[in-house]
Amino acid sequence: MSIAVAAPGTARNGLSTTEVLTTFAVEAPVDDRAVSAAVPVVLDTLAVTMAGGVEPPVQALAGTLEPQAGGVPSFWSDQAYRQDDAALLIGMASHVLDYDDVSVIAMCHPSVPVLSALLATADRRNTSGRELLEAFAVGTEVLIRLGQAMGFRHYGLGFHATATLGTVGAAAACARLLKLDRRQTGHALAIAASMASGLRANFGSMVKSLHVGIAAANGQKAARLAAGGIEGAADAFDGEGFLNAFSGGTVTSWPEEVGLGTPFAILQPGFEQKRYPCCYMLHKIIEATLALKRETGLGLDDVASATVDMPNGATKPLIHPYPRSGMNALFSAPHAVVAGLSDGRIDLRSFTDDAVARPGIQGRLNDVAVVEDTAAAKQGAEVGAAPVTVTLRPRSGAAVSRTVTALPGSPQDPITPEQALAKWTDCLLRANPDADPQAVGRLFDEGRDLAGAPEIAGWLGRMAEVARRD
Repeated sequence: MSIAVAAPGTARNGLSTTEVLTTFAVEAPVDDRAVSAAVPVVLDTLAVTMAGGVEPPVQALAGTLEPQAGGVPSFWSDQAYRQDDAALLIGMASHVLDYDDVSVIAMCHPSVPVLSALLATADRRNTSGRELLEAFAVGTEVLIRLGQAMGFRHYGLGFHATATLGTVGAAAACARLLKLDRRQTGHALAIAASMASGLRANFGSMVKSLHVGIAAANGQKAARLAAGGIEGAADAFDGEGFLNAFSGGTVTSWPEEVGLGTPFAILQPGFEQKRYPCCYMLHKIIEATLALKRETGLGLDDVASATVDMPNGATKPLIHPYPRSGMNALFSAPHAVVAGLSDGRIDLRSFTDDAVARPGIQGRLNDVAVVEDTAAAKQGAEVGAAPVTVTLRPRSGAAVSRTVTALPGSPQDPITPEQALAKWTDCLLRANPDADPQAVGRLFDEGRDLAGAPEIAGWLGRMAEVARRD
């Protein structure tokens, strides 16, 4: 069963938005195609999570948490934590490198808050791979379609959509995994609606990735509270509820044109998986810059200046043109161009504090101009479909330009199986440089059969063994 909504102010059969989301979360079947599509997405998300767990901000967070005997085991230490603390930790780790996937139709990172919540909530010995994947597909669908319902206005107001939408998506996923009934699931969504938070103003700081942990923790907590008897409003989404509040008053009910599971977003249009560990709005810039370097042989010293032409609205997340740290640089178009020309690559090494602080990099940031076009501001998927052009002006010779239209890692320019394995290996070896590469590869192969796994405890336990440093 797939559920589409219709008629402004109501859903099909006169249901409220809460009822539509609840019915979908509880009853919607997830077919084999959606389950299969979820497998590589989950593998990609787990890879970047493993790598992120050893980053200093995540280690600092771990130092604030109190271990709990018999709790959710950590991937990175011999400690275990309460479910909400585990979700907080896994969530921050999943996003701290900004290497996780994207959905441009909702301007968010769909997988990390949902999977982080599920990993902290699941009874791993009694949860099959398919149950995990079905709950994941349901949670990401709710997250993305809720963002689609509100449109770009939500993001434009300054909210971090991954954090706000992620709380509700995580609650839906956990409710599905825990097999909550319709009444309990409706209350879980209502509780999550009041727990949703996150501001774009914190981009470039540790708090951006902490947002994902907060969303995962709050989402799974909302499901547990509802299971325990805590009740929310009958309709927390329509009228003056979630839709109105988070859209700045522009949306008060579910739009007729937005459906749930018709098809699942994980199938169509699909998620965008990252080739580069930084804000997705930098990826076309990076592709164009590296292509120009390959084709012309120009290095940073050969280039006098550069211009990046972007669609109106695409620079909203790029709030650190002159970065002073690796986290700042994740949102810096000038750094992407300058570092790409200097090093001939953009990878995890490009966003260390030392790499960003190099005098040769800092001294050239002013030579990159970022220009938005004067057309009407584009929103959501329109931004993703719009071209980005990088123009280099050499110290001698004519200017050269490259335009990139397809989003790197999108279905139009997908990550290859070889690139997926390489990313998996790079991430797990970042978590533990001493890990056996063959063991890392076996984990990848095992993960590709996740849909048929009778339980997830063994695979996740072996992953922790490989990723954990002695």
